[in-house]
Order: sequence, then structure tokens, then C-alpha cells
Amino acid sequence: MTKLSLILHKSYPLEERKPAKIKLAFIFAVVVFLFLLLLKPFGNNPNFNQVLINSAIAGLLTFSAIIFDFFVLFPLFPQFFKEEKWNIGREIIFTLIIITTIATFNVIAGVFLWGGNFSFNNWLTMIFNTAIVGIAPATVSILINQARLLKKYKTEVALINESLPTYTLPIKKDETYLVKQEIKVDGIKEIEEASSPKYITLQAENEKDNIILLHTSFIAATSADNYVKIFYQENEKLKTTIIRTTLKRVEENCTSFTQIFRCHRTAVVNISLVQGVNGTAQGYRLQLPFLQEEIPVSRNLNQVIKEKLASIK
Repeated sequence: MTKLSLILHKSYPLEERKPAKIKLAFIFAVVVFLFLLLLKPFGNNPNFNQVLINSAIAGLLTFSAIIFDFFVLFPLFPQFFKEEKWNIGREIIFTLIIITTIATFNVIAGVFLWGGNFSFNNWLTMIFNTAIVGIAPATVSILINQARLLKKYKTEVALINESLPTYTLPIKKDETYLVKQEIKVDGIKEIEEASSPKYITLQAENEKDNIILLHTSFIAATSADNYVKIFYQENEKLKTTIIRTTLKRVEENCTSFTQIFRCHRTAVVNISLVQGVNGTAQGYRLQLPFLQEEIPVSRNLNQVIKEKLASIK
């Protein structure tokens, strides 16, 4: 039981890109269509045209059900569908939900297209039949894909880590790691050094609680509901502060500093401070000084991250 629990809790990638979701729904629809057309699992109908039509309808219903789940049902439960919490167990639950939705769509279509009767028993029977077709290959596919992705990313990060320089705190005698609250007197900013390219001004939503931060002390910024949590180093210690803003705005405030990069929808990081890279089935995770939690990298940015890390001297 413990071994099963460990397997179910292994991390697994959650697909969040809309084009990829549509592509996945289309692939499943084609698989269902071909399966029903070629194997005829529910009887050998001699009328090929009728089998073709029924298979096409089943494929269309499969596509519609998955699209419904992705874009209508799942957004209603944002706390469940979070990438950082996603694992094999949740992926299997996700698959069962899709199977139930496909079965429901088929039962409803049967009432309108073939004059069937909608009943609880018919619905359960359809779920059972759909599960027979889909759950076993889906579960095997999940396990194989998780192992494949884990091996892939572990191999890649081993090569990346070999090329990373040994990290040391970039302390200079003429610099102090600090964060300053922006103060205005008669409309004139008192902190003149903020205009220097060495400093980042992170703008708050109200334009009053802006943070001025030495760029070399900036470690990362992560989203926290309607706020952003800023991680920075001061006197070789981790400091944090929270301001009401967005990561998009933080990213815009840092455009002058090429080493500061939006690596994920939830995080902006200082690439030059990366100590190492870890690999899970979900992709790359960046290890930064002082931070206990690793920072995730969007899978579509894997190549960009590799190039940026390779450029670190």
C-alpha cells in the first residue's frame, strides 16, 4: 500500500497550454474513432457506413467532452488543478473525470440521436464500457510517460549542472545589499541612486509603496494571490518583502537586466544566481541561494533556460 501511495504521489506534468489541450482532445477523438471503426468492440455491424457514422459521432463526442472538461469544468476547481500539486494520482482522477464526461455525453447523445432512454443504469453501463476502453491504456500511458519524462529531465539537468560555474555571493566593497522604500517630497524622489542601472525599481499598484532594490541582491519574485513576494539577499541573509503588484509588472520593471528572467507564470528569477538545476517529470526546477523551495520552469522555456544558463560566466 505504501509503494502504491509513493507511485501515486510522484510528480506529473499538468498541461496548461490551450493549444496543447485542444490537440490532446483531437488525438483522443481520433483514437476513439479508429478503435470503434476498426475493432468494433460492441458488435460486428455489417453496415460499414453506419459503423463509420457511429464511430465519427463517438469521436466527436469524445472531443467535445474533453474540451468541456478542460475549458468549463476544470476552471471551476483552481485549487485542485495546480501544477505544483499535480501528480500521477491526480492525473488518474483527471482521466476518470474525462471518462465519466465522455460517457455522459454519449448517453445524452443516445437519447437525441438514437431514441434511447436516459436512466441511471444506462449511464453507469456507459461509464463502465467507456472505462473498459480507456482507463487501462490511459493508466499505463501515464506511468510510462512519467518514467520517460523523469529520465529525460534527469539526464538533461546532469549536463546543465556540469557546465554551471561554482556559485559565490557577488559581494563588492562599494555595494550594500538593501531594499529601500521610495520616498517622494514635493514630487521629487529623494533617492537619487535609483536612477542608476544598478538598481531596480519594483512598482507597486498604488505607485506609493515602490521598492528600490540593488539588482545583484535580487533573487526571485513569486506570485502570491494579488501580491508578489520578493526574495533578496542582504548581508548574506535572505530577506523577503511583499508588494501589491503583478509578476508581469515586475518583469517589465526588470527589462534592463538581462539576467532577470520570467521562467514561469508564477516566478521571475535572477539567472546569474542559479546554483543548480533539478529535474522532475514536470520539467526543470531552479535551485537558488537561500531558497528552500525550487523554482519551476515552464516546459516551453526549457531551451531558453538552457541557453541562458550556458551563458553564465
